[in-house]
Amino acid sequence: MEPLPGRTPTDPSSPIRFTIRYFPIAVALAGIVFLVACGGSSRIARDFEVVQFDGATFRLSQETADHAVVLNFWYPSCPPCREEMPAFEAAWQELKNEPVRFLGLYVPQGFDSEQDARDFVDEFGLTFSFATDRLARIAEAYELEYFPKTYFIGMDGKVAATRISTLDPAEIIRQVRALIGDVAS
Repeated sequence: MEPLPGRTPTDPSSPIRFTIRYFPIAVALAGIVFLVACGGSSRIARDFEVVQFDGATFRLSQETADHAVVLNFWYPSCPPCREEMPAFEAAWQELKNEPVRFLGLYVPQGFDSEQDARDFVDEFGLTFSFATDRLARIAEAYELEYFPKTYFIGMDGKVAATRISTLDPAEIIRQVRALIGDVAS
């Protein structure tokens, strides 16, 4: 690179010196942008309690004491939700003997009812846990804006990652294995 006329690389106003001086800041900002884009987070997941479709109670803070949690917000007439549910079932079948819980949290939208949600679960032969966010209070606490949205929550109760859109089994399994690490061994 040719220095500007009248400037040398050691001149404080030199473009080279400017680049070197701010390079660490640029790298740090790029890292933050990457984490945000990937959905990474270290915030504590909001605790909640729901009654599952099978009548059992699910309390997030109790579950994360011994399990990672995959929390998926969905509703039956959502096309991407319908598309990704077989992937969740496939991942669940591979991971169900490990320290992880899957919870499909139905959020009432439009004309869908809880019965529609239960019929959806039966139609797809889904075997992991489901519950209804009756007044959408949990969705509100999680600042949900788009469906489907999935939160990967570690045993420390922190949100490790979020994903908006459809997921495939390999991505779900990879995220869960990252959460449980050596605990499953």
